[in-house]
This record gives sequence, structure tokens and C-alpha cells, in this order.
Amino acid sequence: MPRPRDPDDPSELLTADLAAVLTGVPLLQPATPEDPAQRRLWRACELCTFLEYRLAGAPDPRALTDQTIRDWARRGLTSEEAPADPTALSNYRPYWILSDGRCLGTVAVAARDPGWGQPCLWIASLYLFPSERRGGTGTRVMATLDAAARHLGLGGVRLETEWLWQGAVRFYLRQGFWVANWKRRLSLVRYFEDPPYRIRQDPGQLAFVLGASGADLARITARRRDDTLIWEEQPRAWSADPDDGGDDGADDASDAAPGALDPLASPASTFALWLAVRGWPLIRGPAEWEHRYHWSDTGMPEGLAYKITVFEGYARRCGFRVDTPRIPGLAYPPWENL
Repeated sequence: MPRPRDPDDPSELLTADLAAVLTGVPLLQPATPEDPAQRRLWRACELCTFLEYRLAGAPDPRALTDQTIRDWARRGLTSEEAPADPTALSNYRPYWILSDGRCLGTVAVAARDPGWGQPCLWIASLYLFPSERRGGTGTRVMATLDAAARHLGLGGVRLETEWLWQGAVRFYLRQGFWVANWKRRLSLVRYFEDPPYRIRQDPGQLAFVLGASGADLARITARRRDDTLIWEEQPRAWSADPDDGGDDGADDASDAAPGALDPLASPASTFALWLAVRGWPLIRGPAEWEHRYHWSDTGMPEGLAYKITVFEGYARRCGFRVDTPRIPGLAYPPWENL
């Protein structure tokens, strides 16, 4: 049974407002979790989100029955995991993604007020059938939800994904998301007040550039020397206005206290993830590697490198396929040695 909704919960009130804004949007149709066929298909999509990155020959969720869902779950999920049920999504609201009357996939949305900072729109369960990908549908969904969040006066869009889900990670980076933290998984955010950024490829190096055009000033540059990362940061934080050379006052994640979570979206953490998906080195040297635990929740590239070994070590221990870029100079110890 769905959890009873608390009419006094600010997050649930905001989520109800969000559902009202999305009413009548052709791309999204509210799911009916109590319908057995819809519930089965939703659970099958949730399951296949994991299967396609863990096992060869993942099935089409539209072909799964209740029994085959259980059979595939035994093969592709851990004992602590289960396909998410649309009747138990907390304050998330489930939607089908539609085009010309055809179901293309799923998405769940919520508006969360953490009690500090600005409330954000949270996205979960974004899944497109493999046959429906690479046609721009994911981008249209994100644009639709972005517009709804702005209409409600929310501060941005947030979501979580897994390092091993490389297709999803690359999609969200192309959508302009920043890294908030990588404590248990990749927590990504796109605050509306943050300036856009881009990754510029120069001869022999990559650059993290604040601002989509204009001054074209690199905040961080990266080069590689064999298996070592050469990382150079500008001494001052560029403001969103290219004509304003002043410090924007934002704290770098690299300066955060050990274990600090969810700082302002971090250029260092975001650039580190971009380097990782391109298979670049993440370790600047032995001294920086010694500080990897300091950045194991967010921060500098060595922290992400360490967490990658944790994420992948656990997947291999469970017998799952790992299809990710190899990070030069990074050892991948078995789970028991981590």
C-alpha cells in the first residue's frame, strides 16, 4: 500500500504542486501504480536499469512477467536489493514517458525542501527502452522538468546515479550537471543560479571553463604525464559575469572538511568526473594519493579514484560485469582488500 501522505510535509506539498504543473504535459502521463499491468512494467523497468549494466543479454522489460522478474532479480540484484515498486516511492510521483501514444519509459519526480538552502526538483527512475534512446527523448524530459522546477521557483534539479551506469553518467554530464558528492553513489545537481560550464579540449590538455562563451577563461586545466595527472587551478574563482574578475566567494570542495557532504557544486569534483569517464589519470602523485580519504565524499580527483575502486570492487565481488573506463595508474584491489 502507498505510504499515507502528510498534508503538512513541505516536500509533499511542493510535490503536489509539481504534479499540478505537469498535468496535461503530453510527454508525461501519471502512472497508476495500483493497476497490476502498470505495476509489473514499472518494476521490470527498474530491474532492467540494473541488469543492462551488470549482466550480458539483459531482457526487454516489456516482455517480463512477474515470474521472470523474480528470476532475473535473483541473477542481477544483491540480497539487499529489489526492483523499486511504484506503490512505495515515498513522495516521488511516477510517470510514463509518452510519444504519439507510445510508452517510451519511466521517470519519477519529487520536490524536496531540506529545510536549508533552496528546495529542488529530484529525479529518479529515468529509464528509456533501449529502442527509444538516442532520439532526444531524454533531453526533452529533462527540459520539461527543468521548466516545471523554474515555474515553481525551485532552486534546481538533483538526482543520484551510479558510477557503473556509464551511459547515464555521460548523459547527465552532457546535460550540464555538477557533482555534489560521491559518498555512496554519484549525487549530481544543476542549480539554476550556477553559471554554465563546458569542457574545452586544447592540444595536450582538457580545461574546465566557466561560462558557455565570452571570456573563455579556464578555471582548471588538466594534462597527463604517463599515468600521472597534472592539475592546475586558477588562484581566484571566476564569477559568472566574465566582466567581473572578482572572487565569487564559493568554497571549493577541495577545501571542505573531511566528510563534508553537499557543498556548493564543485568545479574540482565535476571536472574529476569528466576526466574519469574519458579514462584520464586521477592521481597527481603519492602525496595527494595519501589524502584520498579526505576527499572520499567529495573534492579532489584522488577521492573519486578511491571511490571508483570501492564501487567496482563491490560489483566484482557480487559477480557483476564491470564495463567502465580504466583509470591509468589506479590499482583495482579485490573487495576484501579495500
